[in-house]
Amino acid sequence: MVAHLVRLKLALLRNIFRRSRAQAIGAVVGIVYFSFLVVGLTVIIASFRSSLEAARVVIPLAGAAGIVLWTVLPLFSFGSDPTLDPGRFATYSVPHRDLAVGLVVAALVGLPSFASMVLASGVVFAWSQTVGSTLVALVSTAVGLLTAVTTSRWVCALLTNALSSRRGRDVVAVLGLVLFGLVAPAITIVANLGGGLGPAARSAARVVAWSPLGWAWAAPGDVAEGRPLTGAVRLALAVVLLAAVSALWSRVLRTQVENPRAVSRTDSATSAGDDLGLLVRLPDSPTGAVAARVLTYWRRDPRYQTAMAMTPVLPLALLIPFFTTDQTWPPLLMGPLLAFLIGCSGHNAVSYDSDALWLHVVAGTSGADDRRGRAVPDVLLALLLVPVYTLVGVAVTGRWTLAPAAIGVSAALLGTGLAVSAVMSVVLPYPVPEPGASPFGTPPGAAGIAMGAQSLASVGTVLLSSPVLLLALSAWGGSSWATWGAAVVGAVVGIAAAVTGTRLGARIYDRRAPELLSSLRRT
Repeated sequence: MVAHLVRLKLALLRNIFRRSRAQAIGAVVGIVYFSFLVVGLTVIIASFRSSLEAARVVIPLAGAAGIVLWTVLPLFSFGSDPTLDPGRFATYSVPHRDLAVGLVVAALVGLPSFASMVLASGVVFAWSQTVGSTLVALVSTAVGLLTAVTTSRWVCALLTNALSSRRGRDVVAVLGLVLFGLVAPAITIVANLGGGLGPAARSAARVVAWSPLGWAWAAPGDVAEGRPLTGAVRLALAVVLLAAVSALWSRVLRTQVENPRAVSRTDSATSAGDDLGLLVRLPDSPTGAVAARVLTYWRRDPRYQTAMAMTPVLPLALLIPFFTTDQTWPPLLMGPLLAFLIGCSGHNAVSYDSDALWLHVVAGTSGADDRRGRAVPDVLLALLLVPVYTLVGVAVTGRWTLAPAAIGVSAALLGTGLAVSAVMSVVLPYPVPEPGASPFGTPPGAAGIAMGAQSLASVGTVLLSSPVLLLALSAWGGSSWATWGAAVVGAVVGIAAAVTGTRLGARIYDRRAPELLSSLRRT
Protein backbone atom coordinates (compact mmCIF):
# COMPACT_ATOMS: atom_id res chain seq x y z
CA MET A 1 0.00 0.00 0.00
CA VAL A 2 2.82 2.39 0.86
CA ALA A 3 4.54 1.73 -2.46
CA HIS A 4 1.26 2.26 -4.33
CA LEU A 5 0.71 5.66 -2.69
CA VAL A 6 4.27 6.68 -3.42
CA ARG A 7 3.81 5.75 -7.10
CA LEU A 8 0.61 7.77 -7.13
CA LYS A 9 2.41 10.82 -5.76
CA LEU A 10 5.23 10.42 -8.27
CA ALA A 11 2.64 10.30 -11.04
CA LEU A 12 1.25 13.61 -9.78
CA LEU A 13 4.71 15.15 -9.92
CA ARG A 14 5.25 13.89 -13.47
CA ASN A 15 1.92 15.35 -14.53
CA ILE A 16 3.23 18.82 -13.73
CA PHE A 17 5.30 18.62 -16.91
CA ARG A 18 2.63 16.95 -19.03
CA ARG A 19 0.27 19.91 -19.22
CA SER A 20 0.61 22.72 -21.72
CA ARG A 21 4.04 23.89 -22.74
CA ALA A 22 3.57 27.26 -21.03
CA GLN A 23 2.64 25.61 -17.74
CA ALA A 24 5.58 23.22 -18.00
CA ILE A 25 7.93 26.16 -18.54
CA GLY A 26 6.35 27.95 -15.59
CA ALA A 27 6.86 24.86 -13.43
CA VAL A 28 10.53 24.66 -14.39
CA VAL A 29 11.02 28.37 -13.66
CA GLY A 30 9.36 28.00 -10.27
CA ILE A 31 11.42 24.93 -9.38
CA VAL A 32 14.68 26.60 -10.39
CA TYR A 33 13.76 29.75 -8.45
CA PHE A 34 12.98 27.84 -5.27
CA SER A 35 16.01 25.60 -5.73
CA PHE A 36 18.34 28.58 -5.55
CA LEU A 37 16.46 29.87 -2.52
CA VAL A 38 16.60 26.52 -0.71
CA VAL A 39 20.26 25.97 -1.50
CA GLY A 40 21.09 29.46 -0.25
CA LEU A 41 19.24 28.89 3.01
CA THR A 42 20.94 25.51 3.40
CA VAL A 43 24.37 27.09 3.00
CA ILE A 44 23.48 29.74 5.59
CA ILE A 45 22.33 27.09 8.08
CA ALA A 46 25.41 24.95 7.45
CA SER A 47 27.67 27.97 8.06
CA PHE A 48 26.65 27.95 11.74
CA ARG A 49 28.96 24.94 12.18
CA SER A 50 31.72 27.46 12.88
CA SER A 51 29.84 28.88 15.88
CA LEU A 52 28.17 26.50 18.32
CA GLU A 53 26.65 29.40 20.25
CA ALA A 54 24.99 30.81 17.15
CA ALA A 55 23.77 27.36 16.10
CA ARG A 56 22.13 26.79 19.48
CA VAL A 57 20.12 29.98 18.95
CA VAL A 58 19.28 29.85 15.25
CA ILE A 59 18.61 26.16 14.57
CA PRO A 60 15.97 25.54 17.30
CA LEU A 61 14.12 28.68 16.21
CA ALA A 62 14.37 27.75 12.52
CA GLY A 63 13.29 24.17 13.20
CA ALA A 64 10.29 25.31 15.23
CA ALA A 65 9.35 27.73 12.45
CA GLY A 66 9.61 24.86 9.98
CA ILE A 67 7.13 22.75 11.95
CA VAL A 68 4.71 25.67 12.15
CA LEU A 69 5.00 26.31 8.41
CA TRP A 70 4.46 22.65 7.59
CA THR A 71 1.31 22.74 9.72
CA VAL A 72 -0.11 26.02 8.43
CA LEU A 73 0.93 26.42 4.80
CA PRO A 74 -0.86 23.33 3.44
CA LEU A 75 -4.13 24.92 4.58
CA PHE A 76 -3.54 28.28 2.92
CA SER A 77 -1.03 27.77 0.14
CA PHE A 78 -0.76 24.27 -1.22
CA GLY A 79 -4.09 22.94 0.00
CA SER A 80 -4.76 19.32 0.87
CA ASP A 81 -3.82 16.96 -1.93
CA PRO A 82 -7.22 15.80 -3.23
CA THR A 83 -5.80 12.58 -4.66
CA LEU A 84 -4.46 11.58 -1.23
CA ASP A 85 -7.58 12.67 0.68
CA PRO A 86 -8.26 9.99 3.34
CA GLY A 87 -12.00 10.05 2.62
CA ARG A 88 -11.34 8.80 -0.92
CA PHE A 89 -10.07 5.50 0.49
CA ALA A 90 -13.27 4.75 2.38
CA THR A 91 -14.51 2.30 -0.26
CA TYR A 92 -11.31 0.25 -0.15
CA SER A 93 -10.47 -2.35 2.47
CA VAL A 94 -7.20 -0.76 3.52
CA PRO A 95 -6.13 -1.11 7.17
CA HIS A 96 -6.07 2.38 8.60
CA ARG A 97 -2.60 1.89 10.09
CA ASP A 98 -1.14 1.01 6.71
CA LEU A 99 -2.98 3.92 5.15
CA ALA A 100 -1.69 6.32 7.83
CA VAL A 101 1.90 5.29 7.21
CA GLY A 102 1.43 5.35 3.44
CA LEU A 103 -0.03 8.86 3.37
CA VAL A 104 2.82 10.22 5.50
CA VAL A 105 5.44 8.57 3.28
CA ALA A 106 3.63 9.87 0.20
CA ALA A 107 3.65 13.35 1.72
CA LEU A 108 7.45 13.07 1.85
CA VAL A 109 7.46 12.70 -1.94
CA GLY A 110 6.97 16.24 -3.13
CA LEU A 111 8.76 19.49 -3.78
CA PRO A 112 8.18 20.94 -0.26
CA SER A 113 9.45 17.70 1.28
CA PHE A 114 12.51 17.63 -0.94
CA ALA A 115 13.26 21.23 0.04
CA SER A 116 12.87 20.35 3.73
CA MET A 117 15.25 17.43 3.33
CA VAL A 118 17.87 19.65 1.73
CA LEU A 119 17.51 22.15 4.57
CA ALA A 120 17.75 19.28 7.05
CA SER A 121 21.11 18.30 5.55
CA GLY A 122 22.37 21.78 6.40
CA VAL A 123 21.14 21.30 9.97
CA VAL A 124 23.02 17.99 10.25
CA PHE A 125 26.19 19.59 8.91
CA ALA A 126 25.89 22.49 11.34
CA TRP A 127 25.63 20.07 14.29
CA SER A 128 28.52 17.87 13.10
CA GLN A 129 30.82 19.11 15.84
CA THR A 130 31.60 15.59 17.13
CA VAL A 131 30.79 12.03 16.13
CA GLY A 132 28.12 11.84 18.84
CA SER A 133 26.46 15.12 17.88
CA THR A 134 26.46 14.07 14.20
CA LEU A 135 24.71 10.77 14.96
CA VAL A 136 22.17 12.48 17.20
CA ALA A 137 21.63 15.14 14.53
CA LEU A 138 20.83 12.49 11.93
CA VAL A 139 18.24 10.87 14.18
CA SER A 140 16.73 14.03 15.64
CA THR A 141 16.47 15.80 12.27
CA ALA A 142 14.62 12.81 10.82
CA VAL A 143 12.32 12.80 13.85
CA GLY A 144 11.71 16.54 13.50
CA LEU A 145 10.86 16.28 9.80
CA LEU A 146 8.52 13.32 10.35
CA THR A 147 6.85 15.22 13.19
CA ALA A 148 6.28 18.22 10.92
CA VAL A 149 4.80 16.14 8.10
CA THR A 150 2.63 13.99 10.39
CA THR A 151 1.34 17.04 12.22
CA SER A 152 0.50 18.61 8.87
CA ARG A 153 -1.53 15.58 7.82
CA TRP A 154 -3.28 15.43 11.18
CA VAL A 155 -4.30 19.10 11.18
CA CYS A 156 -5.45 18.90 7.54
CA ALA A 157 -7.58 15.87 8.41
CA LEU A 158 -9.10 17.64 11.41
CA LEU A 159 -10.08 20.65 9.33
CA THR A 160 -11.26 18.74 6.27
CA ASN A 161 -14.91 19.02 7.23
CA ALA A 162 -14.54 22.68 8.10
CA LEU A 163 -12.85 23.43 4.77
CA SER A 164 -15.60 21.64 2.86
CA SER A 165 -18.21 24.22 3.91
CA ARG A 166 -18.47 27.84 2.80
CA ARG A 167 -18.50 29.17 6.35
CA GLY A 168 -15.47 27.10 7.27
CA ARG A 169 -13.55 28.39 4.29
CA ASP A 170 -14.43 31.96 5.24
CA VAL A 171 -13.10 31.36 8.76
CA VAL A 172 -9.89 29.90 7.34
CA ALA A 173 -9.60 32.89 5.00
CA VAL A 174 -9.84 35.32 7.90
CA LEU A 175 -7.25 33.31 9.84
CA GLY A 176 -4.99 33.39 6.81
CA LEU A 177 -5.30 37.16 6.56
CA VAL A 178 -4.35 37.49 10.22
CA LEU A 179 -1.30 35.26 9.71
CA PHE A 180 -0.20 37.23 6.67
CA GLY A 181 -0.71 40.45 8.60
CA LEU A 182 1.75 39.22 11.22
CA VAL A 183 4.52 38.71 8.69
CA ALA A 184 5.60 42.35 8.45
CA PRO A 185 5.86 42.92 12.24
CA ALA A 186 7.81 39.67 12.56
CA ILE A 187 10.26 40.74 9.87
CA THR A 188 10.67 44.11 11.54
CA ILE A 189 11.39 42.53 14.91
CA VAL A 190 14.02 40.26 13.37
CA ALA A 191 15.58 43.17 11.50
CA ASN A 192 15.81 45.20 14.70
CA LEU A 193 17.96 42.51 16.23
CA GLY A 194 20.71 43.64 13.90
CA GLY A 195 23.56 41.44 12.76
CA GLY A 196 24.19 39.91 16.17
CA LEU A 197 22.12 37.58 18.28
CA GLY A 198 20.31 39.75 20.75
CA PRO A 199 19.12 38.79 24.22
CA ALA A 200 15.57 38.37 22.92
CA ALA A 201 16.70 35.75 20.40
CA ARG A 202 18.69 33.85 23.02
CA SER A 203 15.78 33.87 25.45
CA ALA A 204 13.38 32.73 22.74
CA ALA A 205 15.75 29.93 21.70
CA ARG A 206 16.02 28.66 25.29
CA VAL A 207 12.24 28.58 25.63
CA VAL A 208 11.70 26.92 22.25
CA ALA A 209 14.42 24.34 22.94
CA TRP A 210 12.37 23.00 25.86
CA SER A 211 9.08 23.14 23.96
CA PRO A 212 7.64 20.40 21.73
CA LEU A 213 8.58 22.49 18.69
CA GLY A 214 12.28 22.54 19.58
CA TRP A 215 13.11 19.23 21.26
CA ALA A 216 14.37 17.52 18.12
CA TRP A 217 16.32 20.53 16.85
CA ALA A 218 18.11 21.37 20.12
CA ALA A 219 19.18 17.85 21.15
CA PRO A 220 22.34 17.69 18.95
CA GLY A 221 23.52 21.00 20.37
CA ASP A 222 23.47 19.59 23.89
CA VAL A 223 25.63 16.65 22.78
CA ALA A 224 28.03 18.94 20.92
CA GLU A 225 28.33 21.12 24.02
CA GLY A 226 29.21 18.17 26.25
CA ARG A 227 25.79 17.55 27.84
CA PRO A 228 24.77 14.16 26.42
CA LEU A 229 22.21 13.46 29.15
CA THR A 230 20.27 16.63 28.36
CA GLY A 231 20.45 15.85 24.66
CA ALA A 232 19.17 12.31 25.28
CA VAL A 233 16.23 13.66 27.29
CA ARG A 234 15.28 16.09 24.52
CA LEU A 235 15.62 13.39 21.85
CA ALA A 236 13.46 11.00 23.88
CA LEU A 237 10.81 13.71 24.27
CA ALA A 238 10.91 14.34 20.52
CA VAL A 239 10.37 10.63 19.81
CA VAL A 240 7.45 10.53 22.27
CA LEU A 241 5.96 13.59 20.55
CA LEU A 242 6.24 11.90 17.14
CA ALA A 243 4.54 8.79 18.52
CA ALA A 244 1.73 10.87 20.04
CA VAL A 245 1.12 12.84 16.83
CA SER A 246 1.20 9.61 14.81
CA ALA A 247 -1.42 8.09 17.13
CA LEU A 248 -3.64 11.16 16.78
CA TRP A 249 -3.24 11.11 13.00
CA SER A 250 -4.10 7.39 12.86
CA ARG A 251 -7.20 7.93 14.99
CA VAL A 252 -8.51 10.78 12.85
CA LEU A 253 -7.74 8.80 9.70
CA ARG A 254 -9.65 5.79 11.00
CA THR A 255 -12.68 7.98 11.72
CA GLN A 256 -12.62 9.48 8.23
CA VAL A 257 -12.21 6.12 6.49
CA GLU A 258 -14.94 4.41 8.49
CA ASN A 259 -17.30 7.42 8.37
CA PRO A 260 -16.48 9.40 5.21
CA ARG A 261 -17.77 12.91 5.13
CA ALA A 262 -20.55 13.96 2.79
CA VAL A 263 -19.76 17.22 1.08
CA SER A 264 -22.86 19.20 0.25
CA ARG A 265 -23.52 22.42 -1.54
CA THR A 266 -26.44 23.43 0.62
CA ASP A 267 -24.64 26.56 1.66
CA SER A 268 -24.68 27.96 -1.84
CA ALA A 269 -27.44 30.41 -2.49
CA THR A 270 -29.13 31.42 -5.67
CA SER A 271 -29.93 34.95 -6.47
CA ALA A 272 -33.32 36.24 -7.45
CA GLY A 273 -33.96 35.97 -11.16
CA ASP A 274 -35.12 39.57 -11.53
CA ASP A 275 -32.09 41.09 -9.81
CA LEU A 276 -29.32 41.69 -12.33
CA GLY A 277 -27.20 43.56 -9.79
CA LEU A 278 -24.40 45.66 -11.23
CA LEU A 279 -25.30 44.68 -14.78
CA VAL A 280 -28.09 47.28 -14.75
CA ARG A 281 -26.02 49.91 -12.94
CA LEU A 282 -23.09 50.12 -15.33
CA PRO A 283 -23.16 51.27 -18.98
CA ASP A 284 -25.14 49.04 -21.34
CA SER A 285 -22.19 47.89 -23.42
CA PRO A 286 -19.94 44.84 -23.69
CA THR A 287 -17.20 46.66 -21.76
CA GLY A 288 -19.68 47.63 -19.04
CA ALA A 289 -20.99 44.06 -18.82
CA VAL A 290 -17.49 42.64 -18.36
CA ALA A 291 -16.70 45.29 -15.74
CA ALA A 292 -19.96 44.53 -13.90
CA ARG A 293 -19.13 40.85 -13.89
CA VAL A 294 -15.68 41.45 -12.39
CA LEU A 295 -17.13 43.74 -9.74
CA THR A 296 -19.68 41.04 -8.93
CA TYR A 297 -16.79 38.64 -8.39
CA TRP A 298 -15.29 41.13 -5.95
CA ARG A 299 -18.55 41.13 -3.99
CA ARG A 300 -19.29 37.40 -3.92
CA ASP A 301 -16.20 35.31 -4.70
CA PRO A 302 -13.95 34.59 -1.66
CA ARG A 303 -10.96 34.21 -3.98
CA TYR A 304 -11.31 37.83 -5.10
CA GLN A 305 -12.37 39.04 -1.66
CA THR A 306 -9.20 37.69 -0.10
CA ALA A 307 -6.98 39.49 -2.60
CA MET A 308 -8.98 42.70 -2.38
CA ALA A 309 -8.83 42.62 1.43
CA MET A 310 -5.06 42.17 1.49
CA THR A 311 -4.19 44.69 -1.23
CA PRO A 312 -4.96 47.84 0.83
CA VAL A 313 -3.43 46.29 3.97
CA LEU A 314 0.02 45.32 2.69
CA PRO A 315 1.25 48.89 1.98
CA LEU A 316 0.43 49.84 5.57
CA ALA A 317 3.25 47.55 6.68
CA LEU A 318 5.67 50.19 5.34
CA LEU A 319 4.72 52.36 8.31
CA ILE A 320 6.19 49.82 10.74
CA PRO A 321 9.89 50.39 9.95
CA PHE A 322 9.27 54.15 9.92
CA PHE A 323 7.96 54.15 13.49
CA THR A 324 10.26 51.42 14.85
CA THR A 325 13.57 52.30 13.18
CA ASP A 326 15.37 55.37 11.88
CA GLN A 327 14.42 54.65 8.26
CA THR A 328 12.38 57.51 6.78
CA TRP A 329 11.85 56.40 3.17
CA PRO A 330 9.49 53.34 3.40
CA PRO A 331 6.22 55.32 3.71
CA LEU A 332 7.01 57.05 0.40
CA LEU A 333 6.47 53.67 -1.27
CA MET A 334 2.92 53.19 0.06
CA GLY A 335 1.23 54.65 -3.02
CA PRO A 336 3.58 53.03 -5.57
CA LEU A 337 3.30 49.63 -3.84
CA LEU A 338 -0.50 49.81 -3.86
CA ALA A 339 -0.48 50.78 -7.55
CA PHE A 340 1.87 47.89 -8.29
CA LEU A 341 -0.37 45.38 -6.47
CA ILE A 342 -3.53 46.60 -8.20
CA GLY A 343 -1.91 46.68 -11.63
CA CYS A 344 -0.52 43.14 -11.37
CA SER A 345 -3.62 41.68 -9.72
CA GLY A 346 -5.21 40.76 -13.05
CA HIS A 347 -2.27 38.86 -14.55
CA ASN A 348 -4.26 35.60 -14.23
CA ALA A 349 -7.81 36.98 -14.29
CA VAL A 350 -9.01 34.70 -17.10
CA SER A 351 -8.22 31.55 -15.10
CA TYR A 352 -10.55 32.68 -12.31
CA ASP A 353 -13.41 32.63 -14.82
CA SER A 354 -12.86 28.90 -15.30
CA ASP A 355 -15.50 27.43 -17.64
CA ALA A 356 -17.54 30.64 -17.44
CA LEU A 357 -15.24 32.13 -20.08
CA TRP A 358 -17.44 30.36 -22.64
CA LEU A 359 -19.98 33.16 -22.11
CA HIS A 360 -17.48 35.61 -23.60
CA VAL A 361 -16.64 33.26 -26.46
CA VAL A 362 -20.19 32.35 -27.55
CA ALA A 363 -21.36 35.96 -27.14
CA GLY A 364 -18.65 37.11 -29.53
CA THR A 365 -17.13 39.50 -27.00
CA SER A 366 -14.23 41.25 -28.66
CA GLY A 367 -10.79 41.22 -27.14
CA ALA A 368 -10.86 44.99 -26.75
CA ASP A 369 -14.10 44.89 -24.74
CA ASP A 370 -12.84 42.00 -22.62
CA ARG A 371 -9.50 43.62 -21.83
CA ARG A 372 -10.97 47.07 -21.13
CA GLY A 373 -13.82 45.67 -19.05
CA ARG A 374 -11.48 43.71 -16.82
CA ALA A 375 -9.28 46.78 -16.29
CA VAL A 376 -12.13 49.11 -15.30
CA PRO A 377 -12.54 47.86 -11.67
CA ASP A 378 -8.76 48.00 -11.10
CA VAL A 379 -8.57 51.55 -12.44
CA LEU A 380 -11.51 52.67 -10.28
CA LEU A 381 -9.93 51.15 -7.16
CA ALA A 382 -6.59 52.74 -7.98
CA LEU A 383 -8.11 56.18 -8.55
CA LEU A 384 -9.81 55.90 -5.17
CA LEU A 385 -6.92 54.60 -3.03
CA VAL A 386 -3.56 55.31 -4.67
CA PRO A 387 -3.68 59.14 -4.29
CA VAL A 388 -4.71 58.76 -0.64
CA TYR A 389 -1.89 56.32 0.15
CA THR A 390 0.62 58.46 -1.74
CA LEU A 391 -0.31 61.62 0.15
CA VAL A 392 -0.34 59.79 3.49
CA GLY A 393 3.14 58.44 2.83
CA VAL A 394 4.45 61.87 1.87
CA ALA A 395 2.76 63.50 4.87
CA VAL A 396 4.24 60.97 7.32
CA THR A 397 7.76 61.56 6.06
CA GLY A 398 7.28 65.30 5.65
CA ARG A 399 8.91 65.21 2.18
CA TRP A 400 6.20 67.12 0.30
CA THR A 401 8.63 68.01 -2.48
CA LEU A 402 8.68 64.33 -3.46
CA ALA A 403 4.90 64.11 -3.90
CA PRO A 404 5.03 64.60 -7.72
CA ALA A 405 7.67 61.87 -8.06
CA ALA A 406 5.64 59.47 -5.89
CA ILE A 407 2.53 60.11 -7.98
CA GLY A 408 4.50 59.59 -11.20
CA VAL A 409 5.94 56.28 -9.98
CA SER A 410 2.45 55.16 -8.93
CA ALA A 411 1.02 56.02 -12.34
CA ALA A 412 3.82 54.18 -14.12
CA LEU A 413 3.53 51.04 -11.99
CA LEU A 414 -0.26 50.99 -12.35
CA GLY A 415 -0.19 51.42 -16.14
CA THR A 416 2.61 48.94 -16.77
CA GLY A 417 1.00 46.46 -14.38
CA LEU A 418 -2.27 46.69 -16.28
CA ALA A 419 -0.37 46.21 -19.54
CA VAL A 420 1.45 43.12 -18.31
CA SER A 421 -1.80 41.71 -16.88
CA ALA A 422 -3.69 42.29 -20.14
CA VAL A 423 -1.14 40.19 -22.02
CA MET A 424 -0.19 37.55 -19.45
CA SER A 425 -3.76 36.59 -18.56
CA VAL A 426 -4.30 35.34 -22.13
CA VAL A 427 -0.77 34.11 -22.83
CA LEU A 428 0.15 32.31 -19.59
CA PRO A 429 -2.95 31.36 -17.56
CA TYR A 430 -2.14 28.94 -14.74
CA PRO A 431 -4.37 26.78 -12.51
CA VAL A 432 -6.16 28.47 -9.62
CA PRO A 433 -8.66 27.26 -7.00
CA GLU A 434 -11.99 26.30 -8.50
CA PRO A 435 -15.02 28.57 -7.86
CA GLY A 436 -16.29 27.86 -4.37
CA ALA A 437 -12.98 26.35 -3.23
CA SER A 438 -10.72 27.68 -0.50
CA PRO A 439 -9.01 30.88 -1.70
CA PHE A 440 -5.76 29.65 -0.13
CA GLY A 441 -5.80 26.33 -1.94
CA THR A 442 -3.73 25.56 -5.02
CA PRO A 443 -4.28 22.71 -7.50
CA PRO A 444 -1.66 19.94 -7.16
CA GLY A 445 1.59 20.89 -8.87
CA ALA A 446 0.56 24.50 -9.53
CA ALA A 447 2.47 26.23 -6.72
CA GLY A 448 5.70 26.53 -8.72
CA ILE A 449 3.85 27.66 -11.83
CA ALA A 450 2.03 30.33 -9.86
CA MET A 451 5.22 31.68 -8.30
CA GLY A 452 6.98 31.71 -11.66
CA ALA A 453 4.13 33.60 -13.35
CA GLN A 454 3.83 36.07 -10.49
CA SER A 455 7.56 36.70 -10.57
CA LEU A 456 7.42 37.22 -14.34
CA ALA A 457 4.57 39.73 -13.97
CA SER A 458 6.42 41.60 -11.23
CA VAL A 459 9.72 41.75 -13.09
CA GLY A 460 8.00 42.85 -16.30
CA THR A 461 6.16 45.64 -14.51
CA VAL A 462 9.31 46.92 -12.83
CA LEU A 463 11.35 46.79 -16.04
CA LEU A 464 8.75 48.74 -18.00
CA SER A 465 8.68 51.34 -15.23
CA SER A 466 12.45 51.50 -14.82
CA PRO A 467 12.92 54.95 -16.47
CA VAL A 468 10.49 56.48 -13.99
CA LEU A 469 12.10 54.61 -11.09
CA LEU A 470 15.50 56.00 -12.03
CA LEU A 471 14.09 59.52 -12.12
CA ALA A 472 12.51 58.95 -8.71
CA LEU A 473 15.89 57.88 -7.32
CA SER A 474 17.40 61.10 -8.64
CA ALA A 475 14.57 63.05 -7.02
CA TRP A 476 15.28 61.33 -3.70
CA GLY A 477 18.88 62.45 -4.08
CA GLY A 478 17.74 66.07 -4.26
CA SER A 479 17.27 66.75 -7.98
CA SER A 480 14.33 69.11 -8.39
CA TRP A 481 14.02 68.62 -12.16
CA ALA A 482 13.87 64.84 -11.67
CA THR A 483 10.92 65.28 -9.28
CA TRP A 484 8.69 66.81 -11.94
CA GLY A 485 10.32 64.69 -14.63
CA ALA A 486 9.23 61.55 -12.79
CA ALA A 487 5.68 62.90 -12.56
CA VAL A 488 5.42 63.71 -16.28
CA VAL A 489 7.28 60.66 -17.56
CA GLY A 490 5.38 58.43 -15.13
CA ALA A 491 2.03 59.60 -16.43
CA VAL A 492 3.13 59.20 -20.07
CA VAL A 493 4.68 55.76 -19.50
CA GLY A 494 1.67 54.54 -17.50
CA ILE A 495 -0.94 55.65 -20.03
CA ALA A 496 1.09 54.51 -23.05
CA ALA A 497 1.82 51.12 -21.51
CA ALA A 498 -1.80 50.54 -20.48
CA VAL A 499 -3.13 51.44 -23.95
CA THR A 500 -0.49 49.41 -25.78
CA GLY A 501 -0.81 46.40 -23.48
CA THR A 502 -4.60 46.42 -23.74
CA ARG A 503 -4.46 46.49 -27.55
CA LEU A 504 -1.86 43.73 -27.68
CA GLY A 505 -3.80 41.58 -25.21
CA ALA A 506 -7.00 42.18 -27.21
CA ARG A 507 -5.39 40.97 -30.44
CA ILE A 508 -4.03 37.86 -28.72
CA TYR A 509 -7.44 37.19 -27.15
CA ASP A 510 -9.24 37.50 -30.50
CA ARG A 511 -6.79 35.08 -32.07
CA ARG A 512 -6.81 32.35 -29.42
CA ALA A 513 -10.05 32.68 -27.41
CA PRO A 514 -11.30 29.13 -28.20
CA GLU A 515 -7.86 27.70 -27.48
CA LEU A 516 -7.79 29.65 -24.22
CA LEU A 517 -11.15 28.21 -23.17
CA SER A 518 -9.93 24.71 -24.01
CA SER A 519 -6.79 25.16 -21.88
CA LEU A 520 -8.87 26.37 -18.95
CA ARG A 521 -11.05 23.26 -19.16
CA ARG A 522 -7.94 21.05 -19.11
CA THR A 523 -6.45 22.77 -16.08
